[in-house]
This record gives sequence, C-alpha cells and structure tokens, in this order.
Amino acid sequence: MIRGMSYPEGVFYMDKDHIAHAMMDEQGKIQTKLMPFDYEGLVFFMKRTLFTIPLYFLIGMLALVLWVWFQPGFPFFWILLGVFGYHFVFPFSLKQYHGAEHKVFSHQGKKGYHSLQEIQRCSIVNRHCSTNGVVTFLLLFLLTSYPLGPNGAAIVSLIGVWVIPRWMKPIEEKVIFPLSAILQKKITTLEPTEQQLKVALFSYLTLIRKEEVTEALLQEEIRLEEEKKREEERKAEAERVIRETEWLEI
Repeated sequence: MIRGMSYPEGVFYMDKDHIAHAMMDEQGKIQTKLMPFDYEGLVFFMKRTLFTIPLYFLIGMLALVLWVWFQPGFPFFWILLGVFGYHFVFPFSLKQYHGAEHKVFSHQGKKGYHSLQEIQRCSIVNRHCSTNGVVTFLLLFLLTSYPLGPNGAAIVSLIGVWVIPRWMKPIEEKVIFPLSAILQKKITTLEPTEQQLKVALFSYLTLIRKEEVTEALLQEEIRLEEEKKREEERKAEAERVIRETEWLEI
C-alpha cells in the first residue's frame, strides 16, 4: 500500500520498503530523493516534516503543554485537541501540497508528465486522508466527554482513531468519511499550483519507478515517445502506399 504525506515544502510517498520525497529548491527546480524505509529514511522524514511546522503552532503547543502541566488534574486532553486541531490551521502552502497529494492519488490512469492536466482536474478528496482521524477523534470526544470526563474521552477517542478504520468500516464509510470529505474540500486542502502538482507527481513517480525522477528525464521520455509514434505513422503510411501501388499494378 502506498501512503502520502504532505508538508509546507513538499510531498512524501512511501510503501513498506521505500520513502520518496520531492520539493522545490530556492531556484524553483524540483528536487527528488529516494530512500529505504529504514532509520536513516525515517530521520530524514521527521526532520523535513517536524522542522517545517510553523513557528506559531510550535509556540502555541509549547505554551499549551506548560499550561496543562501546572493545572490541577493535568487536563492532557487539551494537548490532544491541539494536535488534532492542527488540521484546521494548516499553512497555506501545506493545504496546496495536501491537495496536490490527493489529486495524484485520485488519478486512475497511467501517471506521467503527459497526464499532468488530467491530474489537475481530479478530485481533491482522498478516501484515506488523515482528516478522517481528526473527524473520528472529535466526534468520539464530543460523544463521550460527558459520561467519561474529558481526559477519559480523549483516551477513548484516541483508541477509536485506530480501531474504527480497521474493525468498524461501515461507521467510517457512512459517517466519518462524508464529514471528512467536506472538511477536505473546505478547510484542509486548496487547489495546488502547477509546480506543486509536479512536486507531488514527481514524488509519486520516484516511488513507483524506484529512481529519482527529474523534469528533464520525463520531458525526454515524452520526446522519445512522440518520435517513436511519428516513426510508426511513417511506416504505416509507407505500407499503405505500397499496398495501393500493388493494387494498381494488378
């Protein structure tokens, strides 16, 4: 299974063996990287995602943790609400990369440089988006906070985020996902630029091909494909002329 992860500067795709990454450098050129799914790859993944979290969110979370620490009864549920609530305050660029990641997943045909415009028109909603987990947590928290108290509700909700998509699929499909789809369209994603869509596509192709994809490589492949197509058309035309000539001679 392939999973995706977007962050404010790029997109990751990964399977059980590899992690692929793509981002735009300061010159606007797309850089790709392919790593094994091991300690080194996970360290790179954590650095890119954690160290690009906006300063306002980090300061807010630090202040929240300190506040919770000194409160009677240690109301840690606020920390979990803050973590899951990050989806509602995604940075602008993260929402765009999030949308690009989803569109690449939504495209059902053969993915390549030639399909960029098709991918742009694809759905921005992803059936397996992490927004599903946010909806699950918040719904369970609201439903159980009165009988269990907020800390107990937070624990149950956290367990539900793991349990529901695995063993209670009808609930996820009929309740969680419809709400998640609305949030994805309205809050957690935005339409990506063409360059951001390329970043997501190149990351995906890097994972699928198991090689670091570049724009020059993909453009050269298209040129060769078009050249091969023209050659086949010339051969077909030559054969047609020969057949017609043979018919006239008879």
